[in-house]
Amino acid sequence: MKKSKLITVTAIFLAIFLTGAVFIGVGAGTIIKDKKYIKTAESANALVSSVQQTDGSRKYILWYNVDGENFEPEYDYNEEEDYIGKDVKVYFTKGAPDKIFIETDEKYSVFLYAGLVLAVISAVALGAVQIPFNLRKYIIKNGKSELVRIEKVVDVIGGKKILCESKKIRGRKAEPYKSRTIKQELPKEIVNTAVTVYYLPKHKNLYYIDTDTIKGRNGTK
Repeated sequence: MKKSKLITVTAIFLAIFLTGAVFIGVGAGTIIKDKKYIKTAESANALVSSVQQTDGSRKYILWYNVDGENFEPEYDYNEEEDYIGKDVKVYFTKGAPDKIFIETDEKYSVFLYAGLVLAVISAVALGAVQIPFNLRKYIIKNGKSELVRIEKVVDVIGGKKILCESKKIRGRKAEPYKSRTIKQELPKEIVNTAVTVYYLPKHKNLYYIDTDTIKGRNGTK
């Protein structure tokens, strides 16, 4: 993957990760705040007696009794569902039973779980594009290089791969080196030509085939 494309892909997945983090913050923050408030609040069972709709906002009238006194506050659900006739648990601070709070609906749990999914998927995707790129840079900088013979070209999903001999690298097993997927068109006659492979002397299974060094590739070498 070219560096310019890598930067673009990284920016996209990073934006998705940050969006997921915001969702997690909103969902988890609201849920934790609710739980903390509910833990110390007074509560009562209220009946949703009627609804008033104004400018697209649905304000429900709730009825409940606290210490022998009736209360009928409005509560704005802004939901399409009809709550009339349902029982709802309301919470309030001691001494202010008319200022109610209703536990957050399930949409904040959806925020939390959606944020987790976005964060995990984007983190995995970032690792999938960044780890090979940085590993390749590390191998080139700290490893050794050898010219090896191209044994064959095979078709794979999305392009082609070249298989190169590995016997020249002392201590390397006999399995051929396999390049990354090459999407560009390759010269017809590259079998038995040479290509540069970078490898770590102490970890010979970690390697990088520099396909730009293929002799005759694109007719320029």
